[in-house]
Amino acid sequence: MSTEQELSGQDYRALARFRYLIRHFLQFSEAAARGEGLEAQQHQMMLAIRAAEEAGGPTIGRLAEQLFIRHHSAVGLADRLEEHGLVARHRSEGDRRQVRLRLTERGEQVLEHLTQSHQAELRKLGPELVNALAGLLQEVGTR
Repeated sequence: MSTEQELSGQDYRALARFRYLIRHFLQFSEAAARGEGLEAQQHQMMLAIRAAEEAGGPTIGRLAEQLFIRHHSAVGLADRLEEHGLVARHRSEGDRRQVRLRLTERGEQVLEHLTQSHQAELRKLGPELVNALAGLLQEVGTR
């Protein structure tokens, strides 16, 4: 590796701390999803559906892009969410070939509960995460 300056112990500590805090939040998120009977990716898909700005909801293709997964994997996630009554498929009014996804009322309730618990966790962890990122960026910025 070619660098202009040697990396210090502080560089490694700052990066390690930041990555630890991210992993901590992700573990919390996965456990919260499991507590609702969901896989982490199912929760992420529900969040992406709810956050989508497309009229009528996002397409499977759009969700696959957002989740960094293949189309067929997104179809499988949507199938499982639909089986649990959390999402519904419907044909796009503009293009009947397009299938869009929306959360059901039950899906909205589950996602709201998960989002509230995530917000509470971020209120606790957020300041430490922000400080770790600021420290990391400060180390990077001095190079």
